[in-house]
Amino acid sequence: MKSVLIVVFGVVLAFSGGLQAQVLENPDEAFRLSRESQKPLLLVFSGSDWCAPCIRFNKNVLSQEDFIHFASDHFILLKADFPQRKKLPDLIKQQNEKLAERFNPSGLFPHILLLNPDESKKGTFTYRNQKSGEFITELSTYFSE
Repeated sequence: MKSVLIVVFGVVLAFSGGLQAQVLENPDEAFRLSRESQKPLLLVFSGSDWCAPCIRFNKNVLSQEDFIHFASDHFILLKADFPQRKKLPDLIKQQNEKLAERFNPSGLFPHILLLNPDESKKGTFTYRNQKSGEFITELSTYFSE
């Protein structure tokens, strides 16, 4: 019965326009999905409760409908959050720290990387207060339509 309700809820969301790009927090799952789908992975390092540019990026890009649709069609989205006031589960905190050691050793925020399914770097992006459409245009140069 529970699985039927989940399917019904998903169908309702799909027809109500409420679909959103799935933002993953588990790197193992995100990299696995990237490999299986052969879609690149957009890795966003964020300080969600203290980094003003990160907060603006979330508001002006990640939560916008055009970006959500673009993301769901083109890549897997992984967010590595480093909040100061919000408490993360220890496992997620450890996973984020490992991601930072590997992909953000300088501790930049926000730091946005596009990775190939083999985890090699495809591109690096800087958030300069762009609106979602402008950011999509930058990302689009890495995708052939």
